[in-house]
Amino acid sequence: MKTGQISEHRVRWARTGAAACFLLTGVISASWASRVPAIKDGLGLSDGQFAIALLGLEAGAVLGLQLGGLVVPRTGSRRALIGSLLAFSGALLGPAVAPGLLVLAASLFLFTALNSVVDVAMNAQGVAVQRLMGRPVLSSMHAMHSFGGVLGAGVGALAARLGVEPSPHFLTCAVVAVVAGVAASPLLLPSRVDAEEDLSGDESASMGGLRRWFSGWSVPIALLGALAFCFTLAEGAGLNWSAIYVADSLGATESLGAIGLGVFLGAVTIGRLVGDRLVSRFGSVGVFRTGAVVAGLGFIGALLANAPLAGLIGLGLLGWASPTRCRWPSLRGATRLGRRRRPPLRVSRHSATWARSSAPW
Repeated sequence: MKTGQISEHRVRWARTGAAACFLLTGVISASWASRVPAIKDGLGLSDGQFAIALLGLEAGAVLGLQLGGLVVPRTGSRRALIGSLLAFSGALLGPAVAPGLLVLAASLFLFTALNSVVDVAMNAQGVAVQRLMGRPVLSSMHAMHSFGGVLGAGVGALAARLGVEPSPHFLTCAVVAVVAGVAASPLLLPSRVDAEEDLSGDESASMGGLRRWFSGWSVPIALLGALAFCFTLAEGAGLNWSAIYVADSLGATESLGAIGLGVFLGAVTIGRLVGDRLVSRFGSVGVFRTGAVVAGLGFIGALLANAPLAGLIGLGLLGWASPTRCRWPSLRGATRLGRRRRPPLRVSRHSATWARSSAPW
């Protein structure tokens, strides 16, 4: 199916399907993050030991992003997205049944590697939808991911409140995500659409896979990746550690810890929804600088506070400012640099440094 043969109605349905995939990944990711205190305490892990487990999580994220950058252009985004999304949903069960530290680290490695392939594929699908619609829609899709995170955190808080163990909680979430993913599959653009786009006009198409991959790096891309690494360090800490921080360090309950994650992700959702308008009015540089200051104040406040309420406020400020200060320069760089390079490769190269920023410091 050629791009010109795709109707406007079909593209609108593709946008709905892509947004559903963003939503589902947010639900699955937050389901894990909301039950971190229960899994950590259930295995009797200290903060240091749990940080070692998170090293597996980060290693899987980086490897998966590179794998996604190679696989998606070959298979097309729809095939890669649905296959990896279903596997990612099933991998949620791994951390819940891990008997010890090493198995937990291995299960998190697989979990985030699959998540990263999903990330590259659904962003490639979103780029194709945005190109066909002729207007920006990616920010709204990323907002759906954050909204899914709020839903996942809310369900996690309820499960913790009711005393539900992570295993049945994760199993239920995985089944729902698999069913919803299968239902969303027919809505997505055919894989040949973005595959044809990637192959056309690519001067490096005759190169081998790995050679083509390593040939695409440039100094601007590396600098943008380094900038994203620095600024998303706080965002990754908020995602991976907010529930533990509120529940353990501030002496709150596990359910309130999950609510703290929900506050953070809810603020991220708002930031993504208003980010486009703020940049249009004040410019990307001004929004970036202001967001950096607000996020820094929120991060410092959350760490220095010795009360759950103050910690929640700090996490909210950090979450709101994170999308406005980081995503914009990265997305702008991904769309403006190396226009002849394949979109999935650009996504994975920028995201590779993003993933490292949530390391378990």
